[in-house]
Amino acid sequence: MLEPVGPGEDDHQPLVKRLGWFFVIAFVSMLVVAAVAYALRAALFIH
Repeated sequence: MLEPVGPGEDDHQPLVKRLGWFFVIAFVSMLVVAAVAYALRAALFIH
């Protein structure tokens, strides 16, 4: 089972690594939204 983690006992990744993951996920999400929007425009013949 999982043991509860008390305050100060959590092993966080360095801030730079966490921010890097945040920006990578945000950028990939933006690309996915742009790709879906472009596909919908193409499918619906919107110019």
